[in-house]
Amino acid sequence: MRKFIIIFICLVWSLDAYSFWIWSPKNKKWKNPELSALATPGQQSEKALEKLENKRYKSALKEFRKLLTQFPDSMEAAEAQYYVGVCWEKIGNPFRAFEEYQKVIDVYPNSKRIQDIVASQYAIGEYFLNREPKKWLGLSLSSLSEHPSLEIFKKVVDNAPYSEYAPRAQYKLGLLYSNLRRYEEAKDAFQTLLDNYPDSEWAEAGKYQLALAGAKASSGVDYDNANRKEALKHFSDFLEKHPDTELSSEAEKHFSGLREEEAKKQYEIGLFYEKQNKISSASVYYQDLLDKYPGTEYAGKAEQRLKELRP
Repeated sequence: MRKFIIIFICLVWSLDAYSFWIWSPKNKKWKNPELSALATPGQQSEKALEKLENKRYKSALKEFRKLLTQFPDSMEAAEAQYYVGVCWEKIGNPFRAFEEYQKVIDVYPNSKRIQDIVASQYAIGEYFLNREPKKWLGLSLSSLSEHPSLEIFKKVVDNAPYSEYAPRAQYKLGLLYSNLRRYEEAKDAFQTLLDNYPDSEWAEAGKYQLALAGAKASSGVDYDNANRKEALKHFSDFLEKHPDTELSSEAEKHFSGLREEEAKKQYEIGLFYEKQNKISSASVYYQDLLDKYPGTEYAGKAEQRLKELRP
């Protein structure tokens, strides 16, 4: 009985398969019409576009793929590849759409869709940047793998470095690195923005974010204060060149906080030498604090120590 059931299933399957395949005398091969493109790329393109217009996105995707498989060098191929990306966006897989759009730029660099693609890729990058990260067992999935917007924004800049989207993507790249606490990479991204797009509308905010990334990079570091000093310089430059912008008050707060931190380090070094009974060295650090960071809390303390140390 079991053998009979197996034979019956195989027979049904073979009949079903046979109904979808036809013999081609020209090619001397069996062909499945459902898997084959129409006779010309133009006809195939029209069929695919019709399904796309009717919002049958999965069916349209199959038809565009047929065109690309059968006619990869045709005039319609670049458009078909572009619409493959459109279909994936409509289906709800934006990262796959990004990858398919990128194929147009890589394989068909003369496509008339390049600017449209760059705009779409940037929008996809923004989508992932602003999307609430999915979680697994309480952990953000973005912390377990590379954030998709990193790759996307990098490609936007590479694909169209002179477009309106390039400085915007470069700025968002820096923000994303900063949000991921990868401050050195954030600093590099913002510096690239200032070097390559100094006159863009994003340059002013980029200067502020560059200083802020340096300040965050210095947080928690005891005696290696290179990032803090660098951040102080960037904040000082920003305040000098942009004294009346919306970011100025925030920059002033960060600048004042960094000055206090630097003054504290200087003061603690002075105390260290004082405890070692190296009064001359301690006095040098206290005086240097007064010269560089006047008006800070620790400037007052240093002034008091100098009065007590001097005969």
